[in-house]
Amino acid sequence: MSGAPPRALVLAIGEELLQARIADGNSAWLARALLELGFEVRRMLTVGDADGDLLRALQEYDGAVAAIVSSGGLGPTVDDRVRAESAACTGAPLADVPGAVAELARLFEKRYGRAAPDPYLAQARVPRGARALANAAGTAWAFAARLPHGSLHLALPGPPGEMRAAFESGGGRAALQELVRGPSPLRCLALHTAGQPESAVEARIHDLLAGSRNPVFGITANADAVTVSALARAEEGGRSAEQVLAEAEAELRARLGDLCWGRDEETLADVVVRQLVAARATVAVAESCTGGRIAGALTAVPGASAVFGAGWIAYANEAKSRDLGIAEELLRSRGAVSEEVAVAMAECARRRAGATWSVSATGIAGPDGGSAEKPVGLVWIGLAGPHGAYAVRRQQWARAGRASILRQCVRDALDALRRELGGLPRLPSRE
Repeated sequence: MSGAPPRALVLAIGEELLQARIADGNSAWLARALLELGFEVRRMLTVGDADGDLLRALQEYDGAVAAIVSSGGLGPTVDDRVRAESAACTGAPLADVPGAVAELARLFEKRYGRAAPDPYLAQARVPRGARALANAAGTAWAFAARLPHGSLHLALPGPPGEMRAAFESGGGRAALQELVRGPSPLRCLALHTAGQPESAVEARIHDLLAGSRNPVFGITANADAVTVSALARAEEGGRSAEQVLAEAEAELRARLGDLCWGRDEETLADVVVRQLVAARATVAVAESCTGGRIAGALTAVPGASAVFGAGWIAYANEAKSRDLGIAEELLRSRGAVSEEVAVAMAECARRRAGATWSVSATGIAGPDGGSAEKPVGLVWIGLAGPHGAYAVRRQQWARAGRASILRQCVRDALDALRRELGGLPRLPSRE
């Protein structure tokens, strides 16, 4: 395939974003979706809700990029100006989406028992000539409007669920796909790892990171995973982007080995639930320091009810003894944060739940409570299954703070189970 990929601008709208009252997750999601479609995202901007903010941005970038994809500003309040300012940019008046205004009026009256105000009904109006995009998750219609200098303005709602609904089932993706001629010149992937820190993962792929041209490799880390990414481009008269990426993925998986647990939007909990379902196995949890976060991660996965039966949050020693049946003498002699108690928690949870597997976590999440022998960030992960029980010591990166320590602990507990279910080497201890 020849020719450069079309360029795109991702535009987030809202004073609450500029003032950090809420975090912008839409832009990253849209940038990834655009990349998968074959666009090259050249800039990501955030503008406020003031009169003229969006209009100036549309006028500045119209013609400079193939697509301007915005999120936010389509609601029923006075600061939702996207429809009016996009219409002002195109020079077209707003027009009702056929049948949509009447449907909004019916929904409002049914819910509130009175006639809908005009700002609420305005959610079903788009610039005349624009393509109306349904929003299955909310009431605000999205739209795709052609601007005077050729750029396509794809206007999406701000709430993440509504934004994704309008993009996927509403027709946003299809509208953008029309701007990409032929197969996408770009393909990307992200492979997620656990078990070793970023430096150890980087050592396995150092030469790829240092010398990559096509694909371009990258590495990032957070409390949930160390992620290796690859961006592949089609080669003039040669391999397609898909071929380049497939070869890159095979090379990365060979080097990363058992550290690699998934790709792209997958979560570690997704992987574990899928493994449990395939094995027709069940799992229980016994949590102390994580306070239910392991159970929360598992039950957030659709279909988890088939494999998750029960869990205990035994935060205090009294609860560990009363609810799980751990001997008080063991708690006194070894302490709650110990290998022996982690094993006992896992064994007791498995037995009481009648589960195939169980996972436990006990540790010191800080910021206080540590000692020279048991520093902040020390966590013991227990695992019990058909072949016995054991515990792994993990010293988490404590300087990242309490919230990060807890996320690292959930990651390690799930990774320990993933490895057992997959017949992989055990999660290594880390001092």
